[in-house]
Amino acid sequence: MERQVYSGPMNNEPANGGESGPSDELAAEIDERAADGRMPGRRGLATRQRLLDATAEQLESCGYRDLKVVDIARTAGTSPATFYQYFPDAESAVLVQAAVLTEAWHEELQFLITGRDWSGDPDAAAHEVVDGFLTFWTDHRAILKVLDLASMEGDFRFRDLRTWLLNGATNALVDLVAAHDSDMDPKATAGVVIAMLAHVANHRPGLERWGADHDALVATVAGILRHAIVG
Repeated sequence: MERQVYSGPMNNEPANGGESGPSDELAAEIDERAADGRMPGRRGLATRQRLLDATAEQLESCGYRDLKVVDIARTAGTSPATFYQYFPDAESAVLVQAAVLTEAWHEELQFLITGRDWSGDPDAAAHEVVDGFLTFWTDHRAILKVLDLASMEGDFRFRDLRTWLLNGATNALVDLVAAHDSDMDPKATAGVVIAMLAHVANHRPGLERWGADHDALVATVAGILRHAIVG
């Protein structure tokens, strides 16, 4: 089946990323080379990773636009001068950290769809997918908020990553719907379902504060998902 990119609920146009990974333009921006163009050695790569870990830690407590190089460097136990040997600015460090995590998360979300018994127990499969998606969004909210915010602002680099993050799960749903011979259009169904999952996951805290019970949210979305796949 032909693979196409779906960029998720924030965007209507396909982004540059595809099933094989982020675009060449983005890959060049997240290269491991230092600012002077040289490839860091083992110690340099370890320092770079400390800075990336510190970036992720800072994002847990401050907004993306409020992130400062001095705070990242302090958290990493190094200096701003050292930071600038690896990244030109705080946004670049966030981009690289998001790219590293998205690479792993792409497969995690894809397996969330494919690693289920859709034929034998579709109800349980749908519940596991929805619960897993909501948990995933909660666990990784800091980076995912950055992807959403920057995507809405039109930054193709973060939009590219967001596309890559969701595309594995989207294509897995396309295959599932097609395999079950339902009356639903596979691509339309997959696009709508992924948009719904991401939107509900994003707004789950507000929905629960509003009074929607967590288990009821899972059951409701799971029912829609089950119907979309097996009828």
